[in-house]
Amino acid sequence: MNRSTVGRWEAKGSIVLTVDGLVNVEASEQLLGGRAETYRGGKAKGPSAQKARQTFSPDLGNSPAQDPLALAHAGLAEVIRAIGPYAARMALEFGAPLEVAYGLDQAVAVEADGIAARFLAQHGHPDTASGYGALDSLGLDFAEADWVALAAARGVPLDLDALDAWFTGTDYWREPAKAAA
Repeated sequence: MNRSTVGRWEAKGSIVLTVDGLVNVEASEQLLGGRAETYRGGKAKGPSAQKARQTFSPDLGNSPAQDPLALAHAGLAEVIRAIGPYAARMALEFGAPLEVAYGLDQAVAVEADGIAARFLAQHGHPDTASGYGALDSLGLDFAEADWVALAAARGVPLDLDALDAWFTGTDYWREPAKAAA
């Protein structure tokens, strides 16, 4: 594992480092144990894999008693869950290859979740201020695009492992600080 990977994982909150830059295995395992069963990047191992994820149907009505921050959180979660698959579908409609659609699905959803979490944390949301993403703080997973249908629409065979290998080999995945700049 190279240093940029470790730095990226630390920045994303996937691992905990000691003061001297070594991985704190016990703290990292405890942190990762809170992940959803499925998440961007794979399947969780350990206790998190047994946790049932809650379903979410926010009430976006204009109830005067509703907390505005909770309403913003619910609305942002709906956008984040929809935006990745939407970006993938639009990429294919614009003629992009399946790899680009997959990359956009992954990157757009993760970036939107990070933007929403920073917004909510700036406005005092307790869970996102503690380092959880906007979806994770609600116990939600990212929505998955219908890759079978998208590949069929593109007229190409579907190999999700190959798509994931391609995506994790991109500069975006390897060096997110440069990709975000």
